[in-house]
Amino acid sequence: MNLAEIYQRFENCKSWEERYRLLIQLSRQLPKPTEEELAQLPEIHGCESRLWFSFQIEPRKVTAYSDARLMQGILVIIITALSEMPNESLPQFDLTALFNKLKIAQHLTSTRLNGLQQIQQIVTNR
Repeated sequence: MNLAEIYQRFENCKSWEERYRLLIQLSRQLPKPTEEELAQLPEIHGCESRLWFSFQIEPRKVTAYSDARLMQGILVIIITALSEMPNESLPQFDLTALFNKLKIAQHLTSTRLNGLQQIQQIVTNR
């Protein structure tokens, strides 16, 4: 699924509950790493749930995982967005704008947003 398809599916949602269910459905696309793989991934601290994230520009590689289903769905969206984004656009990567467009930003807790801000900093500071 590409980002345009994700936008379309969220656009068809009529309520937060439908968007939440869609995030849970998307979470099923995120592969679960082994314990050894998780041990190699940097952990993002300050998020409501456990969150791991690694980003490499060349070759483009995004590895992410969370122990929370909601965050797993969010990570699928982030991974999709980053895989489609050209290198020159990475410094302008804006998760707030992305999640506002999907109409989910206002439903995320401040601790979840804290973890997402750290992911944005990792990407934009590369």
